[in-house]
Amino acid sequence: MEQPVYYWDPVLSPSGMTFYSGDAIPEWKNNLFIAGLNSNHIARIVLNNNKVVGEERLLANEGQRFRDITQGKDGALYAVTDGGRLYRIAKQ
Repeated sequence: MEQPVYYWDPVLSPSGMTFYSGDAIPEWKNNLFIAGLNSNHIARIVLNNNKVVGEERLLANEGQRFRDITQGKDGALYAVTDGGRLYRIAKQ
């Protein structure tokens, strides 16, 4: 049995996940985005050589349970909540 390479305490309760491969936000390329139910945010996980080197919490001030996240054809990320809200996450 191996120990996890990264974990959350308290638990994130992941519900959806996507790797960003778009060109619209180059600094996010190959980052992992995880929608959280209990955490009420989207975690952006920065990876380098298969190691977690950073984490950013997106939309934490919205107070929503994020159900899923995916990358759109336009290069933006789209997240949906339990309440039916749809968020478009893109560079301003």
